[in-house]
Amino acid sequence: MSFFRNAAWLIIILSTWAYLSSCSSKLETVENPTVEIKYIDGRAILYRHSEPYIIKGAAGAEYMEKVAEYGGNSIRTWNINDADYILDKAHELGLTVTLGLEIGRPSWGTDFNYWKFWEVDKKIEELRPIIEKYKDHPALLMWGVGNEVYLFGGGKRIFISYVINKVAKMIKEVDPNHPTMTTLPGGTTKSNFISFRHIMPYVDVLGFNAFDNIDRIYDRVYEKKGWDKAFMLSEWGPSGHWETSKTEWGAPKEQTMQKKVQLMESYWETLNKDDVYFIGSYAFYWGHKFEITHSWFSMFSEEGYESDQIKFLKYAWSGKESENTAPVITHISIDPGAKNDNVYLNASQKYSAKVFATDPDLDSLAYRWELRQEEYDYRVTDMYQHNMKYYFLQDSLATIEFIAPKDEGDYRLYVFVFDNKGNYTTQNIPFYVYKN
Repeated sequence: MSFFRNAAWLIIILSTWAYLSSCSSKLETVENPTVEIKYIDGRAILYRHSEPYIIKGAAGAEYMEKVAEYGGNSIRTWNINDADYILDKAHELGLTVTLGLEIGRPSWGTDFNYWKFWEVDKKIEELRPIIEKYKDHPALLMWGVGNEVYLFGGGKRIFISYVINKVAKMIKEVDPNHPTMTTLPGGTTKSNFISFRHIMPYVDVLGFNAFDNIDRIYDRVYEKKGWDKAFMLSEWGPSGHWETSKTEWGAPKEQTMQKKVQLMESYWETLNKDDVYFIGSYAFYWGHKFEITHSWFSMFSEEGYESDQIKFLKYAWSGKESENTAPVITHISIDPGAKNDNVYLNASQKYSAKVFATDPDLDSLAYRWELRQEEYDYRVTDMYQHNMKYYFLQDSLATIEFIAPKDEGDYRLYVFVFDNKGNYTTQNIPFYVYKN
């Protein structure tokens, strides 16, 4: 049985190599493409309209006018939703767009298998009209071929890489004027088989979604079997919820806003030291989104107030300091007990909570508290736990009272602090409710 299984794998691998070998033929090239990557004296340099172009980008299409106002020059999307509006608005603002194409699982179906080459070809052909439609848009910078496709299963990494490369080849057949890019999680381990560079020859740029793993990406690029070509930070920001410490019941502990900003400052310094293959970055997330919490990656509040992460990016992009900064939370607590670790509350009992906040500019402050069940299945359900406002006796003061939920389980208490100049900060405490 082992012989036949190994023989089957050998046939598949040889078939894949036969395809990759056929990819070595030259595609039609154009003189002076709109966007291209040149390798000069061992360095990768991105050119747009024949001028060097360093990406100072935001991951997300919200508040595009502020990207431009604060010195950024590009945005990144993960799909073509609202692509017409996004590209037109970006062009109006003088921004470029790395336009994402959803490929593989789950967009091609949760039961999609990459080894079914006939299905792969069909799906790739469905993308061709999209490339035709947007290839000449003046805001287009490059194509994002999938996002962390490896995480969603459906095949071995070599076959997923094979599909990514095949999509990239089709794009180049239709549009020789813009580079192709695909993304990997920042902690992706090196390939023991062959370099991604050889598996994906039609991918021009490797994007890393890197948070606490920013230091590791240099090994992935420069190691013996590394990428050894142009790369970018396709997502970067504070530590991810998969990277932080957890409570006793498994809830990830979100960093304070001050810690998030400090990390972004150190990451910015680290990633911009590379002057060999690094071509720029997209900060994550430029907008407001739910991912475990609705504050973890969000740089804007639900109302559109700005965090100090925005202030830092403005300085990083433009060198200009912001005139007014956000409030600062030094501590929040649920009484009894001063610690925020492993907080257990009795069901249906009354508790108080307090936030200690100041404003560096001495602006007046306003408060909003929220109580939500812990969110774990955001990728699967796309439905988020609502604010259980009915448990609050007050929810708009620095000190409030609330009733612990009646059902046992894990929850999270949030506080949002706003000044009167359009800025905010936030912090939260996970807690567990049990019944006696």
